[in-house]
Amino acid sequence: MSLPRRATLTLKSLSTQDSHEQAMPLGGSAVRFDSLGKVTGRTQYVEDMKVPGTLHIKVLRSPYHHARLRGLDVSRAVQMPGVRRIITWTDIPGINGFPDYSLEEPLLTKVGETLRMKGAPIALIVAEEVDQAEAARAALVLDLEPLPYTFDMQEALKPEAFHIAGKGNELSRFQVQHGDLEAAFAISDQILEATFETAFLEHVAMEREALLGMIDEAGRVTVIGGTHQPHNQQRYIAEMLGVPQDQVRVQVPPTGGSFGGKQDPWPFLTVGLATYLIREPVSLVYSREEVFEATPKRHPYHVKCKVGVTGAGELTGFHARIDCNTGGYDGGGRFISNYAVTAAGGAYRWQAVDVLARSIYTNGPKSGQYRGFGTAQSTFALECALDELIEKLGDDPVDFRLRNCIAPHENCFLGYPLEDTLGYPQVLETIRPHYRQWMDEAEAYNLDRANHPLRRGVGLSGMWYRFGKAGALRVETHAELALDGHFIVYCSAPDYGQGTNTVMSQIAAEALGVTRDRVEIVNADTARVPNSDIQGASRATFFVGGAIRNAAQILLGTMFGVAAELLDTPADRLTLESDRVTACDNKSRSISLIEVAQEFDRIGKSRRVQGCFDITPSLSVEPRPEYVPLFVTGAQVADLVVDMETGMVRVLRVVAAHDVGRVVNPLDAAGQIEGALMMGLGAALSEEYLPGQITELSQYIVPMIGSLPEIKTILVEAPSRLGPYGVKGLGEAAMLPTTPALINAISRAIGSRIRFIPATPERILSAINKSIHPG
Repeated sequence: MSLPRRATLTLKSLSTQDSHEQAMPLGGSAVRFDSLGKVTGRTQYVEDMKVPGTLHIKVLRSPYHHARLRGLDVSRAVQMPGVRRIITWTDIPGINGFPDYSLEEPLLTKVGETLRMKGAPIALIVAEEVDQAEAARAALVLDLEPLPYTFDMQEALKPEAFHIAGKGNELSRFQVQHGDLEAAFAISDQILEATFETAFLEHVAMEREALLGMIDEAGRVTVIGGTHQPHNQQRYIAEMLGVPQDQVRVQVPPTGGSFGGKQDPWPFLTVGLATYLIREPVSLVYSREEVFEATPKRHPYHVKCKVGVTGAGELTGFHARIDCNTGGYDGGGRFISNYAVTAAGGAYRWQAVDVLARSIYTNGPKSGQYRGFGTAQSTFALECALDELIEKLGDDPVDFRLRNCIAPHENCFLGYPLEDTLGYPQVLETIRPHYRQWMDEAEAYNLDRANHPLRRGVGLSGMWYRFGKAGALRVETHAELALDGHFIVYCSAPDYGQGTNTVMSQIAAEALGVTRDRVEIVNADTARVPNSDIQGASRATFFVGGAIRNAAQILLGTMFGVAAELLDTPADRLTLESDRVTACDNKSRSISLIEVAQEFDRIGKSRRVQGCFDITPSLSVEPRPEYVPLFVTGAQVADLVVDMETGMVRVLRVVAAHDVGRVVNPLDAAGQIEGALMMGLGAALSEEYLPGQITELSQYIVPMIGSLPEIKTILVEAPSRLGPYGVKGLGEAAMLPTTPALINAISRAIGSRIRFIPATPERILSAINKSIHPG
């Protein structure tokens, strides 16, 4: 398997300072389980699963951005050919919503209540054919009262604003304050005050939302669909139906991408409700227009900040007010204020801070989970503000960040020390030579073409990203010795394209000391696996991987205990060699795993064991913050060309250095970084969802293959003290530095600062004109 033509990978281990092109992955192989099936078309996604007699669900949605539902007449539609049922809020036997995830967001809106965004759901039409469901939907008669609406957070916060939800249209807030801010600014030689804004973003997963429901062989309501949290979806469905949780089953099939979007519970509850009421197979498949209109988006931010620095380049005070646009419904937005603040200060030393974030209701689409949940927007604002100060000081971007990086055991921006290693200095030192070389080349390029419209720019950005989790830190998995001698791991770490099935098999194989082909992964089926908690924020490898290693080690010890009796050899003198347990000092004394499995059954001992991973005893920060302070860091440098006459940008190359703790799968790790980088490029230059205006892919500009720059990925290993084999999180974090690195490069190239993204050609030209004509 080779890397993409325009990408290179280097691994840098801090323990050996060894740099080489390929590292031996855990478990001996980096090849994905699902690669062959996907490239040959044999992999079955939900839309490929054909169940005879499947009925089709279509959704009646609000055509207004804000309206009151005064009435709904289903009498004509319910009589139409093929229509099996029209489902409204009156048909819901339990809770009309999923309040643990999204406050005050109904599954189906009750008559008399408001519809707070375009696409808000009103009723479900279930029919034998898709066209029959669509015809019945068109026959439903709505009585709607249009209401005033706004997408603008400042408008929504005005005292006279029309009420959307919450108190004064505010959902939540979070604040960090410490130190004497007035004194910190008083000793500052430079103070920057700036405002940054970001836009709504759509995930654009290749696979649209698609789910299948049925009653399984045990009589359970079963929903099959891509999600990050199968056990939570199971609970939400059970609460909505008013049934015990064990009467609901959720399975995660091969999934064509999520990036956070498929964490939304609404489609799962919809399919669960229709399945429960009709007791026949049903499917729900969104159109691309529905994906744009009704699925969660990335929160737009308005960040107003004030940053102080001394003439020696030492940071002093940081004041910021961050407003996060959660749209018409919560959608998890009540947690976003915490994430916005956490990312806002970076891995830097501050004398005083006062940062407040608020989650604000508007009538935009509901915002929700998106790669780097709530952190990329704050990182963009901070790293661009720092670059502007660095440029004013004439400082070096790497030196500046190293000078201000927090030291081990020093309190971080949040007011307490971190719980694990922070590889930021190593990341910055790794990327330094690339930055200096590219800066020299850019200066020479611009000098040679002084009268040419093309200007070269190089930008750098760092980042930190919290992959720690809230709540209980105990994660459970199981491991089993099968009767034929292979191993089965049971876990809930859904694989929606990022390769967790492969990674979990690698960790299990490493712990057992066997090859990966001897490990089977049973993943994300609530009827078969324990609850390994929600997977998101790049936590799967660290937390679920830790539990898998523990389960595998317990199983190995239990196997040796059983084999010891059969071989009359102490358990600590046994080893596992391929498919046999062998005495270390006498290779002729051995027994097959099949025989060991049979002995388990003969003596009535379970071949399946439980493994848990819980870092609570290792935590030192008291009182413990809501989220465990585990962070990864990274830095990226971008080299690009701007056409000063058209505002067009061509990204030439990017180098990305990221601390991964211990790399499990070098190819997949590089792939995660490359994919995240392209998403960050889209956020920086072209992607912007406009509510009510964009309904198809041709209107939403995602980076295409022609936008792909040359990418060099450097995996820096600063091993975790807590994670299995030293691993940390990665997948979401890699997106954070891309956007500010690109924007810093553009700003330096054109001699004017970009503070609103995406930096479209029109916005770049406007910035250029303002720098030429300041008045």
